[in-house]
Amino acid sequence: MASKSPLEPLNAFGGFGHILDVLREVDVRAIRNVAETQFIFAVTSRDTVLADHLVSLLYRGERDHDIPPSSAAISLPLNEKNALALADIVVLLVPAEGDALRELDLLRELEAQHIPALVCALGGEVSESTLHAKWKLASVVVLPTIDGTLDDEAATHAIVRGVRALKALDDVGLARHLPAFRHTVSSALIEDVAFTNAAYSLGAGVLAINPLTGLPLNVADIVILTKNQAILAYKIALSMGLTSDFRTIMPQLAAVVGGGFLFRQIARGLIGLLPGLGILPKVAVSFAGTYATGEAVRRWCAYGERLNRAALREVYEQALSRGKAIARTLAARASEKLPLRRSARSGSEQGSTSSS
Repeated sequence: MASKSPLEPLNAFGGFGHILDVLREVDVRAIRNVAETQFIFAVTSRDTVLADHLVSLLYRGERDHDIPPSSAAISLPLNEKNALALADIVVLLVPAEGDALRELDLLRELEAQHIPALVCALGGEVSESTLHAKWKLASVVVLPTIDGTLDDEAATHAIVRGVRALKALDDVGLARHLPAFRHTVSSALIEDVAFTNAAYSLGAGVLAINPLTGLPLNVADIVILTKNQAILAYKIALSMGLTSDFRTIMPQLAAVVGGGFLFRQIARGLIGLLPGLGILPKVAVSFAGTYATGEAVRRWCAYGERLNRAALREVYEQALSRGKAIARTLAARASEKLPLRRSARSGSEQGSTSSS
């Protein structure tokens, strides 16, 4: 009778293609409900034509066929105070130079009603820091102009940055309903979860030796990393406006990453890290595998582009370089509180990772 592979426990969990089994204990309803919660995003200005234009910019995404599940952004005149009072967030356009008393009075009324507002100064040569000091405002951005005409792309980025900084609405919900937020939000999700997985890998001590196999792996920890990666994929799909039906979208996303890219990379990285080689290379693998998987999902959701093996490996290798730097940074922070074992520190100089 053939002996069992020491990696058989891993096989029981399958790859990303079987992620529904891995995620059986995870309730995604809260994520979906928040993402699908409707809100009113009001843009108000003296110039109603300009306000209408900015609303149209919020509906421009990476895909020509972007169709949000519902209409969220509206433009309103400054004097429509009753309607503005119903908004969940207000973007208030203010001239960077000259009289802005009407707008600032409206801002105080919104603040009194606890309605989050972002002040957007149109054009001018003043900086955001100058306007902060001039108007005593916490949230103000400048919408750039070119020869007196609004720079649509730069203005959109400024509004997206300012609104996200307010933290008044859920990022995934913003992106789901307003395509202009999709690239920024999905990219931020990838960065955040990749970093989280890297930090978890360092803190959880996945390198601990399995007493039955002698191999440095912990199945429970791998499942947690994989769950994080799968939830990331689902959030990207939600933010890109795709179906929120978990059982419908997850098999499609599984196919995009070829049946478990992150899972295989982490497993192979762990196998390669025999005792004494150190934990930091594995931390880098956790970051890179998560990042590559998220980027593959993002590109498919945005453009319908499915990365081939060579392209996916290229993304992974680029992320791996960053992952190594992040691993060193995390280890340095950790060592300030709890010094790493000598083997882990010395191993970081010797360990290597493979993307094969």
